[in-house]
Amino acid sequence: MKIPAFVLKKLYLKDSLKNTDEGFEFAIKNTLMDATIISPVTITVDNKPFPKEKIQVTAEGNSWSVKDISDTNAVPLKVNVEVTVVVKGENLSSGEHEIEISASTKEYGDIQFSVKDAL
Repeated sequence: MKIPAFVLKKLYLKDSLKNTDEGFEFAIKNTLMDATIISPVTITVDNKPFPKEKIQVTAEGNSWSVKDISDTNAVPLKVNVEVTVVVKGENLSSGEHEIEISASTKEYGDIQFSVKDAL
């Protein structure tokens, strides 16, 4: 079952984008159905892809480097659980940014959506 991008956009927590000492981060919250991420998450900001080695996801006190996510090292994406996505390396400039997120899930196949948020 493919989930349309306009539905997936609702996962992003608006105004969660912020710079940190290590780079930047944002949050998503699954309000749809339980899912399991089984491939590295890809993050692109303003058409610039970020290396998987620099991306980490955290949920319920557990953290995963996205480069290590696989069928055997899957990330549960439970309903109503907030997930923080941390991208290390550089801060984003002030203003609006387009963030594209993509991954593969066990239950729904490939998911991909983009949102706009501002610093």
